[in-house]
Amino acid sequence: MLASTNFIITGFKRRQKIINEVEIKSQRLRNERNIEESKHFEDHALFLKEELGRYFQQYRELFVSHGIIPIHRIGIPPITKKELEISNDYNLGL
Repeated sequence: MLASTNFIITGFKRRQKIINEVEIKSQRLRNERNIEESKHFEDHALFLKEELGRYFQQYRELFVSHGIIPIHRIGIPPITKKELEISNDYNLGL
């Protein structure tokens, strides 16, 4: 159980990191006035965010119990007050 939990959490964090890298690449291209290519990266980032939302929904209870709330919340119903309390308690070590 612990190994699969670690695998799921690591997969989530890896996906968030990839999204951040794609957004940085898109911003860099936009700054270089390469709008066309930047748009492709923006579309890819949106797709990855939607995928991350589905992944979070699939393992929502596990992530919340481990104090993980996604940065990108596309396609994710709002985090409830109870879930936020559980997440905060985990992060504070309670």
